[in-house]
Amino acid sequence: MKPRSLKLRAARGSVLMVTLFMVSLIGFFLFSYLYLVRTQRTQVARSQAWNSALAMAEAGLEEALAQLNPGAPQPAIDRTANGWGAASGGFYGPMSRTLTNVGSYSVVISTNAFPLIYSTGYVSIPSISATISRTLRLTTSTPGLFSVGMAAKYNIDLKGNNINTDSFDSANTNFSSNGQYDSAKASTNGDLASIQGIVNVGNADIHGDVLLGPTASETQLNNGSVSGGVTNDFNVEFPDVVLPSGSALPAPLGIPPLNLPLTTNGISYDYAFFTGGYYKISNLNGNIYVAPGAVVSLLLSGNATAGYIRVASAGGITGNLALYMDGPTFTLSGNDTVDSGSALNFSYYGTTNNTTLKFTGNAAFTGTIYAPEADFSLGGGGNNAYDFVGSSYTASTSLNGHFNFHYDENLARGGPKRGFVASSWHEL
Repeated sequence: MKPRSLKLRAARGSVLMVTLFMVSLIGFFLFSYLYLVRTQRTQVARSQAWNSALAMAEAGLEEALAQLNPGAPQPAIDRTANGWGAASGGFYGPMSRTLTNVGSYSVVISTNAFPLIYSTGYVSIPSISATISRTLRLTTSTPGLFSVGMAAKYNIDLKGNNINTDSFDSANTNFSSNGQYDSAKASTNGDLASIQGIVNVGNADIHGDVLLGPTASETQLNNGSVSGGVTNDFNVEFPDVVLPSGSALPAPLGIPPLNLPLTTNGISYDYAFFTGGYYKISNLNGNIYVAPGAVVSLLLSGNATAGYIRVASAGGITGNLALYMDGPTFTLSGNDTVDSGSALNFSYYGTTNNTTLKFTGNAAFTGTIYAPEADFSLGGGGNNAYDFVGSSYTASTSLNGHFNFHYDENLARGGPKRGFVASSWHEL
């Protein structure tokens, strides 16, 4: 009996050892698996927080750019406004925001003329009691507001025949004569651009490119032509117009005593400005004269109709008129419309209230138009070509008649600025 008992005990001991080994092995694998899952979960959490921290930093850049760009044309910017406070150590801010229960950012703007922006995004990981941070550095530049000849948010419709676009450079004698358009020196940068509409070239001759947003398209008839290319990478914002600061004086108050209307060169003017300043007119219906040397900002409310606008020059001294339309409809009519000598001397800005802009006369226009909410229609030309010298940015544009559209390339350099945009950025 004893030998049998010893053998049974030995067998039971072996089974126990095998069982303990298997249980230990299973426990080891289970621990390894749980550790792997925990590690993977931690790595996933870190990876998500790493990506989210970049998004937080980018949100800080967006707020800083919004602070620097209240609207168009680029106004004098108070960098201390909106809670940014006075500069300290060469920087405004920091401005800190908490966007989620685990995400935030802190951003500063330098005092440089072309400011640098530093933004740090933070994302906490509660499961491991850690915080991920990423810092971005952005440099800025100020491109011109008018970088192409004719731009629209939506549709550009060139109807009729004998429509042409081209360009010149009023600051370059190789591409202009005494700063004026010269067909013998014309260039091929009379570009059309649309963010998300249809550019109907029709029978027009486009001496330039057609620039389209990703969802925009272009059509042309058999007699139409585009000398450049057609691309789908146009991406430009149309910021709202910002009115000049301060209170506008009623026009024509603030000028020397004058028995209106003023008549010069056979044209009678209902409003004449010999002194620069900020003025306002309600329900304009008449002609406007700006004397040499007078720099005038003019606010229009209600519907407005102008027959002739002249920005005069004498002895190399030229006036300047910036017209801000805050009413629904502006109409430019008559045999002569805008005579400013240079597109830099007359600027039309349509606020969000300005939804319609109409040219109905058979005459020339020299200036710039920026009215991002307005549908712009040009009708006329008759048997003669209707010359538009400058640039236009509107919600939509429709040309019906005979038109020559000449873009002044100098506007991109010497004209009003769009505001601060990102020229480069990298992670620190």
